[in-house]
Amino acid sequence: MDHRARAWLRQKHCAARQQTEDKASEDAKGEKSRNRVIENELRDPSNFLEFLVPRPLRLVLTGSGAASCLIATVITGTQLLADLRYGGSGDAIPTVAINAAGGLLFAALFTADQRAADTRISRRDKVRKAQIGTGDREVYVNKDGERMSRLREVDSDWIIRRLERWGKRDRMPFIGPEKGALLQRIIRERQPRQVVEVGSMAGYSALTMAQALGPDGQVISLESDWKWALAAKRFVWQATQGDKSSKPADQQCGRVDVWVGNAIDKIPQQFVSRPPIDLLFLDGTPNETLAYLKAAEPFLAKGATVVADNAAIFAEGGMKPYLEYVRSDDRYTSKLMKCKLEWNDEVEDGLEVSQYMPPGAL
Repeated sequence: MDHRARAWLRQKHCAARQQTEDKASEDAKGEKSRNRVIENELRDPSNFLEFLVPRPLRLVLTGSGAASCLIATVITGTQLLADLRYGGSGDAIPTVAINAAGGLLFAALFTADQRAADTRISRRDKVRKAQIGTGDREVYVNKDGERMSRLREVDSDWIIRRLERWGKRDRMPFIGPEKGALLQRIIRERQPRQVVEVGSMAGYSALTMAQALGPDGQVISLESDWKWALAAKRFVWQATQGDKSSKPADQQCGRVDVWVGNAIDKIPQQFVSRPPIDLLFLDGTPNETLAYLKAAEPFLAKGATVVADNAAIFAEGGMKPYLEYVRSDDRYTSKLMKCKLEWNDEVEDGLEVSQYMPPGAL
């Protein structure tokens, strides 16, 4: 099972990176489609004419047209019967026919528009229920005691739910909710100020960690693939806008910064003049995990926490040198926090959580 799981995860990592550009384009189209659905909840014109003539006005026009034609048909029909009774020529027959045809046409248009309105209401109800099911819409009670619903603001919670749906659907190698909850628990217990992540992907884990930070905390996420870095920056920016406008400062995710570059080179270059690293989260290429740690080691704070993902599934593979290092070095106290592999409850995995205490540390 472990061998199959390792092969499966490696394959997913490669496939995910190859599909990034297509996924970014697809996401942009999906965002436009979602915005259109939201707009359609107030009005859903299918063509330009419907923008100019709203449905209520169309119903008035077609309804009054049908009534007018019906009245005209009755009047002209009565005149025609009287004319025929007294031996007339019946010249009013075309007029009666035209009025009758007009009445039928207007009545048909009125009925079709009314049915379209019923279909629209049914479709809106389905959209609302789907949005409530995915967490994009919330139910509340207004001041009059009426049960209402409204779209949730696009913030970090909204973005994380969206990434989770993407991850579950396409088996993307994000850390997932279970590991995310473990990470948040570690952060809340240890209250780091400077968090450094290696391996951004789409920003899921960076946003998850940022939600648990204190008011002075910051997440710096490093990604070597520029396409994934752009995706992460986009999702972080979206989450930031909502969090800044509606949440208190200690819950904002605006303190996430995504850097492009290889962590092995980037950390020694950039952290010479920065505050020490209080928590280091390693979620990059498994066989480079030890190299990431050694690059960051000179910049770790005393008592810093180092967390490495996939410590069980790659224990006999790419993570083996790293695990031997942190478990045998006297500067580290290390343990494995067991959990399931993201999106697959049949595969065991875990986070290796280590505390760094160099000689002479208090």
